Amino acid sequence: MSRVRDDFEAKSEYWDWRIDGFAEAGVEGGVARLCVGPTEALYYSNAELSDGGFGGLRWRWATARFRARMTALHYGSAGVGLWNYTMVVSESVPVWFIYLRARGRYPLQGVFLQAGSRFVPLKLFSGVALYYYALRLLPLLAPVKLLSRRPLAQDLDLGEWHVYEVELGGGEAAFRVDGEELARIRVPEAGRWRFRVDAWIDNAVYQPVRGDPGAVYRHVTQEVRERACLELDWVEVEGEA
Repeated sequence: MSRVRDDFEAKSEYWDWRIDGFAEAGVEGGVARLCVGPTEALYYSNAELSDGGFGGLRWRWATARFRARMTALHYGSAGVGLWNYTMVVSESVPVWFIYLRARGRYPLQGVFLQAGSRFVPLKLFSGVALYYYALRLLPLLAPVKLLSRRPLAQDLDLGEWHVYEVELGGGEAAFRVDGEELARIRVPEAGRWRFRVDAWIDNAVYQPVRGDPGAVYRHVTQEVRERACLELDWVEVEGEA
């Protein structure tokens, strides 16, 4: 069993601090700040903290906890959790809390629990009627599987500090907020992969394109007119490395 904890008293070399485009990542006042924007829609911008890449992913099974908050409801995505670090549609197995918001006709507008291709809504940004209408577009996002249409915590304030926890093991993932278990989702394909801890904020949502030669999830970038940040008070992970 291995354990890592970072309270962000300084910018640790344990993490890979990634920056793309118009973004920043650093530590200030005991808080890690991942920020994106302002950025035009034609450019991909991303700030990310992770502990593994193509050269090696550390975790076979793990429980990852993040005390986090967001400073704005920007257009794009953000999240915390575990990921096997591939965008190939048939192989990507994210196990995380993911925020998604877009200007166009994109059905998954809210915060979701995601385990592989399975989604459960935690909080929705659009009205319920509009959300159900948008679900008609889900075949365009195949192989996404929506396990429930009702949000688990619609009143969750993303601007307040919360502890988001993902526990991956035994072919399923448990998701908790502030110690309360909200859902368990089967992840039968997880045993094939190793994972990394991941936290990010960017200006894109994702979808596969029919007939794409790369067979990957593509960035659909959004305009972000004011800077938005994902803040991390601490990150803790323990598991089998």
